[in-house]
Amino acid sequence: MNIVKIIQQESKKYLKHVAIREAISSFTYEQLFENVKDISQKLENEEIKKHARVALLCPEGADYIILVLAILSLDAVAVPIHLNSSKEEIKRVIDEMKIEYFTSDETPFHSNGKNQSFSISYKKHSFVIQHLNGKLAEQNEFESLNPAFIRFSSGTTAKSKGVVISHESILERTDAADQVLKISSQDVILWVLSMSCHFVVTILLFLRRGATLVLCEQSMPQGLVAGLSQQEVTFIYAAPIHYQTMVRSVNINPNICSHIRMAVSTAVSLNEQVAKEFREKFGLEVSAAYGIIEIGLPFINHSGNPEFRLSVGKILPGYEIYIEDKDVKGIGSVYLKGLGMFDAYFSPWQTRNQVLKEGWFKTGDLGRIDENGFLYLYGRLDQVINFMGMKIFAEEVKQVLESFPDVQEAFVYGEPHDSFGQIPKARIVLESTKLKIDIDGLRRFCYEILASYKVPKDFECVASLKKTLNDKVMIEQ
Repeated sequence: MNIVKIIQQESKKYLKHVAIREAISSFTYEQLFENVKDISQKLENEEIKKHARVALLCPEGADYIILVLAILSLDAVAVPIHLNSSKEEIKRVIDEMKIEYFTSDETPFHSNGKNQSFSISYKKHSFVIQHLNGKLAEQNEFESLNPAFIRFSSGTTAKSKGVVISHESILERTDAADQVLKISSQDVILWVLSMSCHFVVTILLFLRRGATLVLCEQSMPQGLVAGLSQQEVTFIYAAPIHYQTMVRSVNINPNICSHIRMAVSTAVSLNEQVAKEFREKFGLEVSAAYGIIEIGLPFINHSGNPEFRLSVGKILPGYEIYIEDKDVKGIGSVYLKGLGMFDAYFSPWQTRNQVLKEGWFKTGDLGRIDENGFLYLYGRLDQVINFMGMKIFAEEVKQVLESFPDVQEAFVYGEPHDSFGQIPKARIVLESTKLKIDIDGLRRFCYEILASYKVPKDFECVASLKKTLNDKVMIEQ
């Protein structure tokens, strides 16, 4: 099985349909496949063979999509690296993932090795491919898994792992997500996220269904305005910051969003106030989603009901969930299993069966399922603050802080204390137009909503929060 061949087969009747629109340019599915064939031949000439691990450190856009599809079409393995990665992170990926080919549009990362340049015909974008010496130290099951991608976890507290995802797993998780997303060839999808972090479930699904991808090249809010103005967008897959921009930008008129049938929020938790303002401005409820690299997209809140706004929805068909070690409120450790699960961790090598607990994957997240079957998340297990034996869920406090006027973003954490175990503290980022905040007013606001022991004992205003490449706040600030 090869996911690119499946996309080509399923898209046959849409060959004249626009596949990707970028700025003022666009090309059809027929042109997309021609470009993919051309680049795959060039990669073959570089002796890229089946199962070869090919790292990508490239600007994201139409050329990036073509390059990834060309790699996958050869049954080689795509290893995306975020453009903002440090040299140390890049080196670690190369070393630990045993990279055999390194692709970039700049000077090769390593000074040694054989280099070769090639271009993609869509925009005549030149790339440099470098032959490296990455080899598996020992034979394992890697090649037998039919691997397509090696992706990375968020790395909020420790080194990220290489997550191996096969062609079969991609097919299963895209089919599973589409039970709710219901993508069709009539959909025009606004794309604003990082392709190095979001590709497997989303872009590949959109291409399978013959939809049109509108890529935003500019920064916010200009990119959003330009993307929404280009065509009658029907679907948005974005992060909460993009919805906040849409709500607060005077240049984004509700009329240009009148054709949007679904707006999915992913990456980090959705702010309740932003979701409320989005519905008031655009008449549409944002659908919070719960995506996990190891599993896919098992939760998408498509209820359209403001009552469940803070939930990530009910579990999709084909998946199962259970909550372990629940407290009196039903909050505990989230375990999942189902379609399209990851196939292995690459370094150190562990197969799926070696990682799972009787078929269940421990997500590391805290959650609660209400009486209606909706899942609510309360942050990571390692972010629970223990104050005098009482649990404080950082995510709950964060949501309250971010609902206060003038607060754009918040990070809640526990600081060790000799007498109390840990005390809750918070770092807050103000709205860009604000220079200061009424801390006493913020504290009173928290006391009105939260139990007194949950209210942060100290508030620190900071210019920004340190984040991972997946846009998650790092615990170590």
